[in-house]
Amino acid sequence: MIKKIRLALTLLAVLTVVAFVAVTVGEQDWSLLAALAEPRALALVGAGLVANAAGLLLGMLSWRALIVGGGAPVGMWAVARIYFVGFMTKFVPGRVWTLLANIQMGKASGIPPARTATVYVVNIVVGTLTGLTTGLVAAPALLGEHGAWMGLAAVPVVACVVRPDLTHRVATAAARVLRRPGPLTRTSDRAVRLSIVLQTLSWLVSGHHLWFLAVAAGAPPLRSYVICVGSFGLAVVAGHLMVLVPDGLGVREAILLAALTTVLPLPVAGTIVLTSRLVCTVSEVGLAAAVLGVAQLRVRAEKGRAQSPGAVPGPPSSLSEVSPASGQPREEREAREPQEPRESSEDSPGESRPLTPARAPEREKGVGATP
Repeated sequence: MIKKIRLALTLLAVLTVVAFVAVTVGEQDWSLLAALAEPRALALVGAGLVANAAGLLLGMLSWRALIVGGGAPVGMWAVARIYFVGFMTKFVPGRVWTLLANIQMGKASGIPPARTATVYVVNIVVGTLTGLTTGLVAAPALLGEHGAWMGLAAVPVVACVVRPDLTHRVATAAARVLRRPGPLTRTSDRAVRLSIVLQTLSWLVSGHHLWFLAVAAGAPPLRSYVICVGSFGLAVVAGHLMVLVPDGLGVREAILLAALTTVLPLPVAGTIVLTSRLVCTVSEVGLAAAVLGVAQLRVRAEKGRAQSPGAVPGPPSSLSEVSPASGQPREEREAREPQEPRESSEDSPGESRPLTPARAPEREKGVGATP
């Protein structure tokens, strides 16, 4: 029953958003796209691509902090492969594909499925809380003096920084409500704090791409800065909460459109919103392809070095001959061993050789040997 109600509410919300965006698209000023191709505007679009890619890398580092903080010593390139393979599944409806991809890739790197599942759940909590909190940056510009009370929304993030164990409790409670398995292992407090900081920076840095596009369209730089940077994380998180919609399509655009109309005309704001989606998609796919390609080459190179035969040892030096049994140089071994008595050989007067008194009679062909 709960699933049916949730499905009905999600579909209703999606249809509302789609209708809203469709009306807006019909009133857009498509001539703005030609203006974005000018050199100054094109440079701002390029800066937007870089900003969104940098924010995505910070998001990967936030995810890695949780993996390593749980006791899984994984290299940076292995983490990059796991993260970006799972990230690309966001274009498929439903979140289960990201988890399945992370678990399969994690197994190849020696990460237990329980560890990966815990990071998946905790990362959703961290990303949601930090994304909603970054929306507070835009609250004063959007709501004026009445937006000050929204600062209370930052309390959950501050509480998780002070008491990182609350993150696991929130993840467990959310899993129970959604009837999903909760965290199975524990992540260190330091890792949770680091993940929160990096994910917050990820939202803020990615939001700069929207500001670059808005300025290219003629928005006032100062007033539009906090609106664009702050509202992006809020819009993305709201879109992710609609799990039946691939990558929050439509939900994200509706929130960004409402924010941009405070600094741009509605038709221009609609064009910027769609351009933002295009810029994000290009930067995400391009960065994922580049990172996965480099990571694959490095993994192959490491496997090749591991399978190559070892270096053939050269002939031992006369001064440092090593014994296979003791692993010590010959001169050190002889210095530590007790010196044996030496007797002159009758056959070779000029040479001497060690003889053990107990075995000397045997070498003298039994002369004087005891029966």
